[in-house]
Amino acid sequence: MNTANYCQQNILVIPQALGALSDVCKLAALNGSTIYSKDLEQNLLDIEFYTNQLCLVYVEAGAETLTCWDNQAIELSSGQSVLLCQGQNLHSDFVHSAQNLKAWLVFFDRSIIEQFIFSNQLVMPKGQKQINPSVHMEHSLISGYFEQLRMCVDEGIDITPILNLKLTELLHLLLHVLGDELVSILNIADHSLPARRNLKRLLKNKAVLKFSVADIAKLSGRSVSGFQRDFKQLFNEPPKQWLIKQRVMYAKTLVEQGNLSITDIALEVGYTNISHFIKAYKNQFGETPKQDGIKL
Repeated sequence: MNTANYCQQNILVIPQALGALSDVCKLAALNGSTIYSKDLEQNLLDIEFYTNQLCLVYVEAGAETLTCWDNQAIELSSGQSVLLCQGQNLHSDFVHSAQNLKAWLVFFDRSIIEQFIFSNQLVMPKGQKQINPSVHMEHSLISGYFEQLRMCVDEGIDITPILNLKLTELLHLLLHVLGDELVSILNIADHSLPARRNLKRLLKNKAVLKFSVADIAKLSGRSVSGFQRDFKQLFNEPPKQWLIKQRVMYAKTLVEQGNLSITDIALEVGYTNISHFIKAYKNQFGETPKQDGIKL
């Protein structure tokens, strides 16, 4: 499945979801750190994604626009890159014109970050209060790094044995380019942002119905307790109660369409236990999906 098809029904959680996409290639992985390349040829508009790790995006060819939670637009064209803190929710827009979007995505595991901080004795700059979660840059050192990486790939060189060295090299280059700005980002304990997403916009996506309350809270940029509090203020009911209701209402729509079995519908709306699904359905509508005309 390519990125365009996947994102029609899914929130793209990276790097975890990238392995299933045909137009994204994993080049190397070690201890949670990974390097991917992507080559997109289809238009991708308003694609929502969430990054679970510190991530550097470098555009090799084409152009892409990333929109942050605060509506800040980051325009990326060939030779430009952006460093994204962990925990960000963004939207990506790519319109295919003369060329595909070719880009690199580098994900840094916490272990290599801590090793880099310790080895270089990097401490948070004094007086630093606010961290920029999205750092846009264009520098010949960063371009040169990815040009060399491209040559290694084109020559069929497996960089996995030297991945730790290559990622450390990249961090050194970023330190030269960004200075204290990088130090501040690396010294954030979990790279998570205090920013909160718009809950109504998030919950319009049927894909979230498959998630637990804890997962949705994480996607919304809130702690579970903060999510429950904000949710109840907005919807006037607890999120677990709302989630059950929305799941079975969506299931009702799928039942009426008559294209899926009960098992498939249950999985589609987030139930792995079929009996629990049938019970929730009956509690809401007074009859089972089978009575509604769908076969097991």
